[in-house]
Amino acid sequence: MLPKKFRLRKNIDFRRIYRSSKSIANQDLVLYIKKNNYSNDTRIGFSISKKLGKANERNLLKRQFREVIRNKIEHLKPGYDLIFIARQKIKGKSYSDVEKSMEFLLVKGRVVNDK
Repeated sequence: MLPKKFRLRKNIDFRRIYRSSKSIANQDLVLYIKKNNYSNDTRIGFSISKKLGKANERNLLKRQFREVIRNKIEHLKPGYDLIFIARQKIKGKSYSDVEKSMEFLLVKGRVVNDK
């Protein structure tokens, strides 16, 4: 489980990020990135449409997303708001495929600290 300070929860925050942010995409996911001017914490939100399947399938994807972020949170640059949106092609993919897809977007969006 992600600590509360790293979560995006409010609808107004999601709308603000959708409206005025940079987006990066691959075949599985879309990542919206916006610089957060009022917090040093990077906050992350996930959006999974009902088109991706029943609740148990959507919940599995959310659990996979949260686990990837939990493992990568210390490598993310502080002060960003991120939203991951699942696309239809991610359905049925393994955890390692989801992890690779998310890592690719984080590196491409330059929100990962240099190691």
